[in-house]
Amino acid sequence: MSRGQQISRQVNGMILAGICLLGIVFLAPDAGHPPNGSFFKIAMSSIWGKLFELTAAWCSFKIILFSIGLLLLIESLGTILVRFKHRQVALTVFKLQVVPCVGLLIGGYYLAKSFF
Repeated sequence: MSRGQQISRQVNGMILAGICLLGIVFLAPDAGHPPNGSFFKIAMSSIWGKLFELTAAWCSFKIILFSIGLLLLIESLGTILVRFKHRQVALTVFKLQVVPCVGLLIGGYYLAKSFF
């Protein structure tokens, strides 16, 4: 298997994993809440001192899954752009990975907040 085929196979795997994670985030219910609110609002509604608020924990976990899925899709898009010799655009796309990293931090914060 050539190097190009290996990269192509890895990119396809990252795209598939990213789409699956985003599918879980958007298709899984928000743990008993009506569908009129977003999972971000439910995660932010948790308060410190209320132990094991599982609804907010699930929505916080969905924020983490959303961030990982977005990170995988951005990485695969940047890799595709590098393969097609669009290095400046790929560099810009790779810089966009800061956004899901911030989402991971926010999701982790709300997850800790919902448990403690």
